[in-house]
Amino acid sequence: MGLRRSWWVSFFGLPYGLPGRLGVRVMPRASRPFHEAIAAELDFQPEDELLDVGCGSGTLFVGHAGHVRHVAGLDASELQLELARHRLAERIAAGTAEIVQGDADHLPWEDDRFSVVTSVNATKFFPDPLAALREMHRVLRPGGRMAVTLGESGEAPADATAGVVDKWGQWQWPDDAAQRLVQEAGFIDVTVSVMPVYSKALLATGVKPGSSAPKTSPDAAAGG
Repeated sequence: MGLRRSWWVSFFGLPYGLPGRLGVRVMPRASRPFHEAIAAELDFQPEDELLDVGCGSGTLFVGHAGHVRHVAGLDASELQLELARHRLAERIAAGTAEIVQGDADHLPWEDDRFSVVTSVNATKFFPDPLAALREMHRVLRPGGRMAVTLGESGEAPADATAGVVDKWGQWQWPDDAAQRLVQEAGFIDVTVSVMPVYSKALLATGVKPGSSAPKTSPDAAAGG
């Protein structure tokens, strides 16, 4: 890994060391417009159970998901997780939030666990984005919603037919390749658009096929 790529990844991708300590201070402000756009797109509801893969310091939860039933975040950076656990201490104590360290391609949750899955400015740093998206699909309930950012529009070579890694160590996709990637992971109703933020970040949304089974009350299940 070159010096430039190593510095960028330690600052923004997987924060660690001195660059990481600076990065975790900058990222909440830099991520704010992304979180606003994601929240507007997904319209989080009180009954939702939300997973954010690459959750960073938990600012999506604090700023836009305080009203949802349960939130869970996964990140590989202990610097980020320390801040996330501090920000969500009351919810963690109440059992309505969990923050764990791990890898995106091996999510530590059972199948069909969440109603919404997000990943903001993280997928481009994953070693295997397709494996990570398949894991997001696995833990999402049938009918559940997904939204992830996938690099920046126009950064991949014009003749690229799949994702490529740029000089900063980030995956970049042409718009049509980004859509195929998400579809290959199993999602339907996939859309790819340029986010209304300061960069040309691609936003991919989709749905897990099927429909969520309605919750049945104990009385109804017993015939009462």
